[in-house]
Amino acid sequence: MMNHSQVKEIVEKSIHDSQNYNFMVTMANGDKKKMRMFISEGGWVCEFKKRSRTRGRCISCEELWKSVVPINRDTDKVRVCKRNTKSIIKYLTASGFWPDILENMTKLQDLSDEDLKYLYECEYDEHNTFMEKKGIEHISPDMYDSLSSQRGIITINWGRGHDWIKRGWLNALNEKHKYSMRWTVSYDNSVEYNPDGNRAWYSEEYRGCGNGHYYLLLDEKHAAFREDD
Repeated sequence: MMNHSQVKEIVEKSIHDSQNYNFMVTMANGDKKKMRMFISEGGWVCEFKKRSRTRGRCISCEELWKSVVPINRDTDKVRVCKRNTKSIIKYLTASGFWPDILENMTKLQDLSDEDLKYLYECEYDEHNTFMEKKGIEHISPDMYDSLSSQRGIITINWGRGHDWIKRGWLNALNEKHKYSMRWTVSYDNSVEYNPDGNRAWYSEEYRGCGNGHYYLLLDEKHAAFREDD
């Protein structure tokens, strides 16, 4: 049977890599159940309440499960990439952030399905050579690969008790002045805005490590994966 740590590892990875909260759970008696799960701020595996995206119950350590398998949504990388690229263009057009990224995402959107598939299959050097020939900049192999998953676009995780940071953030965007703030949820999170070039960043670093996951903010809440460090 699985213990809490094993279940937590699977749920955390699915949420982080694919923004997927849906799982097929096989019980000790062989019964199967679809469950929507998340990790609480206290680090517990929880199940969402029916028709809720914010509330749920903690999973008891006494519940005996044989397996927990993420229910993946769309596995067609090209289709997911095109959908994420379209969303990035929409968010950047509305916010005015990252005009250079917007220009290059628009070029990426114009590539054929065959070209997009090739970029997933080729090596790093081949990726960079292809992008250079197409006049596309600022989209690294890692960033491009992320576009094929739900991890490609995430939303800022403010957690609880950080409304004052969120208000300061929104005020900085409205008044177009520099802003930088850090807070802790499950990661050490941070946002930064620089009106020079209308650029904004979001990061989720492992607690106390200074390494983690880094994103380009597309608007006041959506972010596109940039790199891991």
